[in-house]
Amino acid sequence: MDQRVILKPGKEKSLHRRHPWVFSGAVQSAPSFSNGDLLPIYDSAGAFLAQGFFHNQNSIAGRVLCFDRRPPETVIFEKINNALTLRKKLFDPKITNAYRLINAEGDGLSGLIVDVYDHVVVLQISTYGMERFKSCIVESLVSHLKPKSIYEKSSSSSRTQEGLELCTGVLYGENIPEVLILENGIPFYVPIAEGQKTGFFLDQRSMRAWVGAHAEGKRVLNCFSYTGGFSLYALRGGATHVDSVDVSPLAAIFSAKNGHPIIQTDVFDFIKTSPLNYDLIILDPPAFAKKRADVIQACQGYKEMNRTVLGKMPPDSFLVTASCSYFIDGPLFQNLLFQAACEAKRNVRIVGRHIQAPDHPISLDHPEGDYLKSLVLYIE
Repeated sequence: MDQRVILKPGKEKSLHRRHPWVFSGAVQSAPSFSNGDLLPIYDSAGAFLAQGFFHNQNSIAGRVLCFDRRPPETVIFEKINNALTLRKKLFDPKITNAYRLINAEGDGLSGLIVDVYDHVVVLQISTYGMERFKSCIVESLVSHLKPKSIYEKSSSSSRTQEGLELCTGVLYGENIPEVLILENGIPFYVPIAEGQKTGFFLDQRSMRAWVGAHAEGKRVLNCFSYTGGFSLYALRGGATHVDSVDVSPLAAIFSAKNGHPIIQTDVFDFIKTSPLNYDLIILDPPAFAKKRADVIQACQGYKEMNRTVLGKMPPDSFLVTASCSYFIDGPLFQNLLFQAACEAKRNVRIVGRHIQAPDHPISLDHPEGDYLKSLVLYIE
């Protein structure tokens, strides 16, 4: 039986550009297969294109693993090795020992996230294809990193949409619920088992450094502060005062462990009822739009939150505002901020844009991986 996936005429162009997704509408014919099966992909003329993991129900029917015929175990091992080689060029482990090792399509492994927290590795699997090769992934991570623990936090909504059960727990080694890391020389306690995402928001490392470099002499407010990332950078940078606000009890516990107690309350209530007499405010909320159907409501939320803050900030102040919602792209987010500034009747200028954390690479072949936006605004 022919086990190949054949694309419709003209639909091979995206794979020639090395984009890693095959949409269901591009498939001319496919064999009977189980979700997560690795199948060869051919164009309509019979030329081999790639190997990919396929799914029967998703609009993204296929996710390319490689553009050659190598065994999948070899490809996975090599891609993890290449990713580690890059990270070793980016960080001095004596200063920063927490980083993203695998950034899904950014490192050629769609559906896989791997974060390293010193001697603890946390992985997230969101696709059937990666789930099929979980043991191979763990074996490769043990070989390359020799960690004390590998913990799985495969609990995202994307995994549910894939049809996979949520899965959390120790895959290898010891059960280590929290770990002390260094980021640019600043120590942080990270909750592995109970924390948000994999435990820490590594993707904002470069923006935290920006805040630290511009905090001297300023009163700073860090909203949605979680365990105090931006706050500790601001304090080290010479801020005269830092308030951190988060509603989470876990955030309160770990912020205190990190040496900076928070105001434990709802951020939206705080910004509505407080005068906001700060020189620098950080708005880095969780994603407002986790699916496309959430976009309209999310746009209203981003605009209202930023309008409230802009309306209260004193002249000659700065706002660092971010969105990690994939469905809110950069131009849309900037337009929402324009609307917020207009409604707040404030003269606002963009003086900076998001600095991508280098351990979160975005493949030029997969621009959809660019999900995080931040703007630095100056309020006159």
